[in-house]
Amino acid sequence: MGLDSEIHGGVAATPPGDAAVAAPGEQRENVEQLVVVSFSHAVQHFYPAGLAVAYPFVVSGLHVSYGVLGVVLGIAGIAGGLLQGVAGLARRFSARLLLSIQNFGMAAASLAGAIAPGFGLFGAARCVGSVVSWPQHPVGSAVLTRRFPTRRAYALSWHVAGGSIGTALTPIVVSALIASYGWRVGVGALSIPLAIGGLLVAWKLKEVRRRDESPAHVGHLATLRALLGRREAMGAIVAGTIAAGGRGLGTLSVYVPAYLKSDLHLPTLTVGALFTALLIGSIVGPVVVGYVADRVGRRRILVVIYVVGAATIAAFVLVGRGVAELSIVGVLIGLFAFSESPLLQAVFSHGLDGIDHQGAFGYYFAISYGVGSLWTIALGVVIDSVGFHWAFYMMAISFLAAAVVVVWWARPSEPGPAGGPEVPVDFHTM
Repeated sequence: MGLDSEIHGGVAATPPGDAAVAAPGEQRENVEQLVVVSFSHAVQHFYPAGLAVAYPFVVSGLHVSYGVLGVVLGIAGIAGGLLQGVAGLARRFSARLLLSIQNFGMAAASLAGAIAPGFGLFGAARCVGSVVSWPQHPVGSAVLTRRFPTRRAYALSWHVAGGSIGTALTPIVVSALIASYGWRVGVGALSIPLAIGGLLVAWKLKEVRRRDESPAHVGHLATLRALLGRREAMGAIVAGTIAAGGRGLGTLSVYVPAYLKSDLHLPTLTVGALFTALLIGSIVGPVVVGYVADRVGRRRILVVIYVVGAATIAAFVLVGRGVAELSIVGVLIGLFAFSESPLLQAVFSHGLDGIDHQGAFGYYFAISYGVGSLWTIALGVVIDSVGFHWAFYMMAISFLAAAVVVVWWARPSEPGPAGGPEVPVDFHTM
């Protein structure tokens, strides 16, 4: 039976292979889909990045504490994270539908937050924005791991870099809008790129299903049972839950601008510029690290990232308030701490042969991001109690603890495609 007629759940199947070995037409399509999914990730990150520079003004203007803000953000993160666990149940819906609805929903949430008269409604809008954002990570990652089975660190790194690009473009623009027109205009403006992202995804996104992946009718619990038997995948989930304490596009994105504004009392535009410098590093880091990791070894590079990332996070609160020093350390944080997520996803995906990718990634993000969101609450309490310095030290310790888990637990459980040595890729065929 030809490939064109082999269908799983209404989605055309493709053989194991990626852009490195695909025909020119398939290669162009793979790259195009990588761009579309990464662009969706970019506009999705406009929302939390824009809110990150607005939070100090929300705290002041709506008369709440960082502890209260941390609770709301923690609840929002837990809700949005746990909902990613339904990704397996949503396999019958196309990635195009799920991701376009996500972006339109976040656009509506940003408008609602901008016009909220009090913190209660602002917090509710923030929770809605987190809830509707659930598809991007599990669905987007599943789409890319299907298209790039031998170059997953590369593809997932560009996916994360897309989010970082969106995050990097936002703070300085929103800071300028806040400085000129107030935080409500800055938050409301986020709805425009989100709506554009929804339109692009609805127009361009396609998806495939690989032969070695379980078909769409396989039950959600069957995916979970299969996942529990994969040592490498389960170790990655535990490491991700611990490392959420210092995750770049998580706690760092929330508390770095807050530290610069509320603890160091730097001007608004300076805060935006410093945060942008950090995020520039977060664009370059994942792409370079992903390329190297596919050649050298993902677990090995991941451990290095955790150790160096921990050192840079601690250094951020030790260098004082000098703008030059903060800029240098911020770029290093972007290069290392923000490179953790795609590498860990690549380690996780290495043991998923024969398992539904979308369902497995749903469990991964539900646990490591959903439960990991409790860190946001804990760090907000620490900031209110003993200050920002101890909160950043806790972030650094979370990275070191995750490194131990990767070394001890997240190892291939058996030889062969599901958990054995990674297959080297001939990059000269690209």
